Amino acid sequence: MEEKIKTRKLILLSCIGILLAICIVQLILAFRNPVKTLKLNEGFDSITVEKADGKITFLLDGSDWYVGTGDFKANSSDMNNITENLKEIKILDTIGRLSSEEQNGRYDLNEDKAITVMASKNGKVLRTLKIGKASSTGSQTYVAVGNSKDINLVSGNLHSIFNKSEEDYRSKSVFSIKGSSISSVNVTMQKDAWSVSKSAPSEDTGASDAEATWTFSGTASSLEADTSKVNVWLGQISNCTAASWLDDSKALPAKKEVSVEIDGTEGKITVDIYSEKDGERTKYIATSNKTAHKFELSESTAKRYIKNASELTK
Repeated sequence: MEEKIKTRKLILLSCIGILLAICIVQLILAFRNPVKTLKLNEGFDSITVEKADGKITFLLDGSDWYVGTGDFKANSSDMNNITENLKEIKILDTIGRLSSEEQNGRYDLNEDKAITVMASKNGKVLRTLKIGKASSTGSQTYVAVGNSKDINLVSGNLHSIFNKSEEDYRSKSVFSIKGSSISSVNVTMQKDAWSVSKSAPSEDTGASDAEATWTFSGTASSLEADTSKVNVWLGQISNCTAASWLDDSKALPAKKEVSVEIDGTEGKITVDIYSEKDGERTKYIATSNKTAHKFELSESTAKRYIKNASELTK
């Protein structure tokens, strides 16, 4: 019995020793290859992303980033990812050097596949990255920084962040206002033109703005508006998101579904929606005074504006 206990103790001690040795080796490697963080203390106002199929430019105007040569705003979530990953780079390891196209190609850092990113401010280049493929885990990327020929393994999937088209980076938001800011809406369809206007309660009633009533006019003047339904509808039409942006040369369809004019404390907004058949489905093409570009709307978004007054009655 004592022999068995001694054997178990020896095995246990041996396992402890092995684990301790592994921990020591890992600590030594950690000290030899600590994470190196490259930080930029200043921001930038220009970013270029160059790939084999072309170059994309981002420009900062005030607090908004614009993408491409037109006046398209960039997605705020994309720009947050881009700027954060340019300002701070965490180098986990250096695994080689840039050399031949064959060697570089192992990491997609050859000329055909690498993504070159340059961030500048007032014309001065602050950071340059040559981005290759993501690691097998998908959470790190092979990158060369600046003029260095070191091939680094950095934290984050930079390849997925920068390997997008200009269209992907464009914000799809046409406009976004508060529903409570709207004071009137005019809706004009082929044989129907109606309006709904806010009637604020008198001061002596003590009623809140949410309790303001709405009144129909035009072809709907005989109808009585349901305040709760109108408020829900205003919340729906106060935000317009494009399904996609269309080429400026795109001709508008002949059939106009509706013209909507929204007025309130945030100014006047117009939306004109047209429709055309595309096989078995109906496409909705729109214009607005909030953008110089034509855009397509999903059917559900278009139907928010193609509205009959009777849907908003008690």
